[in-house]
Amino acid sequence: MSISRLIDIILRKKHIDDDKIKTSRFVYIGEPIFEGEIKNKKEKYVKNKDIIIFKSQFYGNTEYSYFAAEIIPPKHSDFPLNTIHLDGASGNVTSFCDATINGNIQDTWNIHNIPTDLGKIHGRNVKTNWFEWSWKIPESAPEGDYTVIVGLWSDSHDENDDKSIPIQFYERSFHVAESDTSRF
Repeated sequence: MSISRLIDIILRKKHIDDDKIKTSRFVYIGEPIFEGEIKNKKEKYVKNKDIIIFKSQFYGNTEYSYFAAEIIPPKHSDFPLNTIHLDGASGNVTSFCDATINGNIQDTWNIHNIPTDLGKIHGRNVKTNWFEWSWKIPESAPEGDYTVIVGLWSDSHDENDDKSIPIQFYERSFHVAESDTSRF
């Protein structure tokens, strides 16, 4: 048996239990591929009732990255200061994909202050399956049109890089209302 075939067998056995994040031994030359979306798209979501499900996958090279969604409230509206994962400076909330972060996520963390090198998506030629995570719209969420940025984030950038900018992203708007009644 050739050595390269033996290495392939060993690597395959090593990753049997980990089918979410895999690396390939072949060099990937193309541009990174990121896909992100809101899985349960609706015309409007009801606060304190609906959950928004985010979905992402990635193929390419990255260092200590993770999936998260930055939720931007309607213009001239703010989340209350006690909102989980609120960034006080921007007023935005982060919804993390727990499965792509090492350790327990603290309630005070957001994409601007998460400690470095906690992302599980790391390496050359990384290929993830689809990851899903959700955000329950809190009762205290303001009504109106929101913007969400579903992205691949990394805090392992150089000191000069803005860590609040995703490496890859998908941007979409959605509407939050008080009740099930139509807004039209």
